[in-house]
Amino acid sequence: MGKKIGPISSVIILINLIVSINLQAQGKNKIPGLDTCISNIFKNLKMGTMPGASVLVAQNGDIVYQKGFGYADIEKKIPVTPDTKFKIGSISKQFTAVAILKLQEEGMIKTEDKLSKYIPDFPRSNEVTIYQLLTHTSGIHDYDFQPDLDVTKPISPQALLDIIENVPYDFNPGEHYQYNNSGYFILGYIVAQLSGKTLSEYLNETFFKPLGMNNTGIYETSKVLGYEAQGYSMNGEAVKKADFQEMSWALGVGSIYSTAEDLFKWNEAVFNGKVLSDATLKTAFTQSVLNNGGKVDYGFGWFLSMNRGLKFIQHSGVSSGFYSYLERQPENKLTICVLCNSLPTPQGINPISNGQAISEFILSDKMEKNNIGLNDTTVSEDILEKYVGRYNYGHGMAMLVTLKGKQLFGQVTGQAPSPLTPISAKEFYFKTMNARIIFVSDTSSIAERLIQYQDGVSFEANRLKDEMQVKINPDFFDKLTGKYDFGNNYVIEIVKENDKLFVLTPNMPKYELLPTSELDYFALEVASRISFILNKDGKAESLTSTFDGMTLPGERLDDRQIVK
Repeated sequence: MGKKIGPISSVIILINLIVSINLQAQGKNKIPGLDTCISNIFKNLKMGTMPGASVLVAQNGDIVYQKGFGYADIEKKIPVTPDTKFKIGSISKQFTAVAILKLQEEGMIKTEDKLSKYIPDFPRSNEVTIYQLLTHTSGIHDYDFQPDLDVTKPISPQALLDIIENVPYDFNPGEHYQYNNSGYFILGYIVAQLSGKTLSEYLNETFFKPLGMNNTGIYETSKVLGYEAQGYSMNGEAVKKADFQEMSWALGVGSIYSTAEDLFKWNEAVFNGKVLSDATLKTAFTQSVLNNGGKVDYGFGWFLSMNRGLKFIQHSGVSSGFYSYLERQPENKLTICVLCNSLPTPQGINPISNGQAISEFILSDKMEKNNIGLNDTTVSEDILEKYVGRYNYGHGMAMLVTLKGKQLFGQVTGQAPSPLTPISAKEFYFKTMNARIIFVSDTSSIAERLIQYQDGVSFEANRLKDEMQVKINPDFFDKLTGKYDFGNNYVIEIVKENDKLFVLTPNMPKYELLPTSELDYFALEVASRISFILNKDGKAESLTSTFDGMTLPGERLDDRQIVK
């Protein structure tokens, strides 16, 4: 729900697919070369073997491009069309934010109100404001990173609120920015409390129906949707169904389904003053402010960013098997929407970078010249070698920095390696994520941490210590292979291939496990360790996965316990 990722392009097979409708079909308002540009971006989506994407481009209130690529349902051979419904993940947050702002215009709530006014018993609620919930600055711990949550079963709003209440704050309210799903769940809870309706009823009656968004709603497992995309997970070119997630866990956070055209209708309504007043919109699109006066480029449910001199207002979204992006360039009245039904995605498909590439193609003559990657900046190999290593992104994720020849590469967990283009001796452009990376060293030796700047938000990632690998007889790996159950339907598999040990985890690529002892292993691409425990017969009976100071146990499943 909101986490940002993006693989690298590669050339496979071009596919011309599905529908070109509305004004594009009539030959009006076409942008020269746009069809070729977008077709080249999504050429990896092969008919019959790949999940798909729905792409929409609109300018000045008119749809100028709309197509589907790949399959909405591979098993049933149903292609993506403009009518295909996708789960949109954290794009849902702007709907929750606008609901709060609508209620504020009606005099029912104020963004400066304390949380205690609406949920008196919530811990430290007299310190937290509605403003801080909207801007991810509350310090409330994100329940999405709590272990041992069974997200395959329905949960009531009150039960989820109870879970959030029982975890200590990550920091004092207003001190920092940290993207936070708990805050938006609480906001959705308050919308229901104030309106006397469920969040689904309120959004449907207040926004979806009046705006003609007839293909949008809060996803319910029991409800059968027509033209619904199935969610998939990619590992290279291997495709499998994504793990099931009960969307009641994402209420107010990432529970909405929609189509590209409905999201176009939403953008047109919001940015043309049909949903909120101009004064309210101005506050929603203003940088949030921390206690110390520092500013963050996040408004109320939207990221606020600058790209080559132009302002963009946008948000991405992820959920199990889905990845989405919705962008607006207000001065040029440009909307870009990319919805994808896979996570991880196929090579070359990343809604964020794909959407930004489309907007740069259209607005290139209005944007500042992009010198990144076109300058003569070179960095010596001696300096580049100081940056090679692994950096802790938190929650078990890492940035792996490698050097091949004179080219530095960065690889975030779940992605393929991407070039780091030098801007200076310490600063690099990470195009895949449209981010800047600065390596920091307090000495003249290796880099001790990096700072990543993306969408107006920055964070530091400390260097992970270098691991000392040891040589293990590959025959010993046979004692460790098998499936391990962490509870709540989360199972990983340890496999041996070509005398090497690998870990297979849900919705993630396959990673090689490298030994530091017979029983202790790590993977270069992640910031966690796996340790095995043997039984009296010398075969692994369990393992522990350790990251960010947490240790999660997994019991080895007997072959008879594994349901085929």
